[in-house]
Amino acid sequence: MHQSLPARVRHRTAVLLCSLTALLLVASCGSASDDQEQQADDGTFPVTIEHSHGTTEIPKRPERVIALGYTDVDPLLALDVVPVAMRPWSDLPGPGPWAADRLRGAQPHLFQTQGDVDLEEVASLQPDLIVAVNAAVDDALYQRLSALAPTIVRPAGYPDFGTPWQDTTRMIGKAVGRSEQAEQLVTDTQARIDQVTAQHPEFAGATGAVVLINPQGGYWPYTRNDARGRFLDSLGIKLPPAAQALDDGKNFYLNLSPEQTSVLESDVLVVIDQKGNSQRLSQDPLFQRLEVAKRGDVVVVPFTDAGIALAHNTVLSIPYSLETMAPLLAEKLADR
Repeated sequence: MHQSLPARVRHRTAVLLCSLTALLLVASCGSASDDQEQQADDGTFPVTIEHSHGTTEIPKRPERVIALGYTDVDPLLALDVVPVAMRPWSDLPGPGPWAADRLRGAQPHLFQTQGDVDLEEVASLQPDLIVAVNAAVDDALYQRLSALAPTIVRPAGYPDFGTPWQDTTRMIGKAVGRSEQAEQLVTDTQARIDQVTAQHPEFAGATGAVVLINPQGGYWPYTRNDARGRFLDSLGIKLPPAAQALDDGKNFYLNLSPEQTSVLESDVLVVIDQKGNSQRLSQDPLFQRLEVAKRGDVVVVPFTDAGIALAHNTVLSIPYSLETMAPLLAEKLADR
């Protein structure tokens, strides 16, 4: 004959069952959260980043990141990391239009674009990671920044402002614990580039350059060490031979005197207009002697936003540049 359990035992059993149920619920919720965290954050910490000034150890996943390099905000936002502060390019009020929606309503503190960054201002933001990859950071500045927070700068082997977008994305991805996501971004972006080049076989083997007009006379074509030069190169459009001969790989642009204007001779030229200075092209007899000018194969783009997008050349700006620039280039190169 079944006998009822004593009241004390029944009470303990109920408590144990309730506790077990609660633990199972917590474990279930925790597992879902952990899965989401693993999808977003695939890295383990600490991580060590090698760069041009040595190595930096990042002890834990950063939560207060400062984007001190001019375009470093783009890969951070692409990796779903919203920085607490950034250094905008020129007169932009924050990230470029190709990236602004990824702020998700946040308003990062903006450092001044020109001049030295105020280190007291940096310190007041209490960063746990400073990203200064696309920046000019000498050893003295690196030491001062590192005293405030772990700091990463350009990899060895590249000049200031000369790190390729692939390396920048991977370096920043590792620093914030999102290497797998960074690798996927690189793969997807390259796929977009490959798709456009496949659609435009006229790009392959063409010559061209992205150029700024020197206010003092002459021209500044960007080289393979610059984001603008790399964008054209990624499409298959190479610097003209005369410019290649002057490119020693140490700088991101060539400083051409007016007498060297012929170095620009190519299949297509992209001139970035700054405050209407492209009007000078029609008044420059040396420029007008170029066959590329006679054919009308010169594309003039505004400094904002198309010109700044070319200067960024990031996983977020490249799709924007492909949409805006590829049709213009294709039109000029159609009869090549």
